[in-house]
Amino acid sequence: MAGPLPTQRRSNVGTAVAACAALLLIVAVSMRQAPSFVGSRKCPAGTQRQLGVGLRAVDKALKERIVSVKKTGKLTDAMRVVAAAQVRRAQEGCEKSRPFTNELTAMIKGITKKLKGTGIEAELPMLKVPEKVNAVGILYLASNRGLCGSYNSFTGRRIAARIEQLNDQGVTNVIVVPVGTKGPRQMDRRCVGLNYTVSDTRYDFPDKISSKFTNEVGETLRNLFMSGEVDKVEILYAKFFNLLKNVPTVRTLLPLSATAIDDPEDETFSLTTDNGKLSVEKEKVEKVKAKEIENDVIFDQEPGVILNAMLPLYLNSQLLTLMFEAKASELGSRMGAMKAATDNANDLADRLNTVYNKKRQAGITAEICEISAGAMAVESADATGAQELGFDDNEESITDEFMAEIESGSTPDRPIAPEDIYKEGTELYKEMMGDRGR
Repeated sequence: MAGPLPTQRRSNVGTAVAACAALLLIVAVSMRQAPSFVGSRKCPAGTQRQLGVGLRAVDKALKERIVSVKKTGKLTDAMRVVAAAQVRRAQEGCEKSRPFTNELTAMIKGITKKLKGTGIEAELPMLKVPEKVNAVGILYLASNRGLCGSYNSFTGRRIAARIEQLNDQGVTNVIVVPVGTKGPRQMDRRCVGLNYTVSDTRYDFPDKISSKFTNEVGETLRNLFMSGEVDKVEILYAKFFNLLKNVPTVRTLLPLSATAIDDPEDETFSLTTDNGKLSVEKEKVEKVKAKEIENDVIFDQEPGVILNAMLPLYLNSQLLTLMFEAKASELGSRMGAMKAATDNANDLADRLNTVYNKKRQAGITAEICEISAGAMAVESADATGAQELGFDDNEESITDEFMAEIESGSTPDRPIAPEDIYKEGTELYKEMMGDRGR
């Protein structure tokens, strides 16, 4: 069978070439982009423009660490400010509860003075002193949260020392009523081997102390004492001196003493500002004088009944004051701890920033050295007469030329050093040789 005519074959080849050219034109038009001037194209919403240049001089991990440390410093500083505001709230609570406590103390002293010599102390359960102490109850005030420095550690050591002291005196029945979640944890760690019992009744130390809460705690302590389960009730709390100092202190709550019912070391505190810094002013509280009760005063009920109803109120008022003081001690410790944490975070951020800048400068210097080395290489190639590759050069032509240069001996056997390029005696040669010598 005869093949197609030459004219027909040329027609088919021309058609194929035209089709390929049209296809290439379509692809080129579809891939054509606008000139890449700055701001010529807008990134889609929600996307970030990707840089085509690698940031070799930036340590991303170190930069993220610096940002994280600075955020931590801001957080601890905010916690310090919040603790300062809560200390002021504790101060206001002490000030508000003081008038009621003073009035109640004066009335109790007045009634006791009027009934002096009648044996009233032996009749009232909250005033009865046992002949021998066989069991002691301790109200342990700790904190609910950490991040308050050594506050919980100091109170934990103090209650361990107190329980050990009672055990040495022969008192093995010690019942601890904890207030605050950190209290039992401290006892589990520090009171190993001691004889004590943690009460099933436990309380969380609230951020806002109220009379309702102190009444509930006071009722628990009264039930322990008046039921005969313990012969004495004590409280362990952190006595507030200033924002930097508080001392764990043990104080007797029950039985009460009708003649010396006020605390000889009782004092109030108030926060003030000195040159922009918080400071504490403490003031001794004078002893409350007994109310003068006239001889012709007729009591609606028996004086013992009235006094027996007033003593629980006095106990609750004392608990309220001591809890405010313990809260102020905790917050003062937290302020100091957060201040130290903020200073440490700022110092660490400064040191990390110094390391970051050094690494960044080293990376920039390395890039400049690479650019300088490339420029020197280009300058060396120009000095030796080397030619750049042309558009028509390929592997075969370059290989042939290179082999010809080797055979003719024009290509050196070793790399040419920069000092060999320049003639001896020139200023540039002397300068270069001097640098190498140094």
